[in-house]
Amino acid sequence: MHKKFVFSLLGLALFTILFSACRIIDANALPKNTQVGMTASDFAQKTVTIKKGQSLTLVDQTPTTHTITNGKWNGATQQPAKEPGAPTVNVTVSSGSANIGPFNTAGTFDIYCTIHQGMNLTVTVSG
Repeated sequence: MHKKFVFSLLGLALFTILFSACRIIDANALPKNTQVGMTASDFAQKTVTIKKGQSLTLVDQTPTTHTITNGKWNGATQQPAKEPGAPTVNVTVSSGSANIGPFNTAGTFDIYCTIHQGMNLTVTVSG
């Protein structure tokens, strides 16, 4: 009788430990990427500031294809360039979204759409 009580108590303790180690995580509480919208021919905002280590989610708000890469437009001239510490960006987005990053270095980085003249985004990464 005494052994049954001890084994029951040990079983209950093990059960309690196992279930207390498992926890439910609310998906809404997890950190999300900063989102930047894209209209038919431009970014919805021209600049965005994020923290070091974060990524960006580019969201195409129209059924328009965008090819996004490192660099910028200077007037009518494309200036492809990747700043030191910038992640390599080379994505095509059409009626959806794409994640770029993470941006692991503090600084200012330029990305642009190779299809739409003047479609530039400056990403400032704070330490």
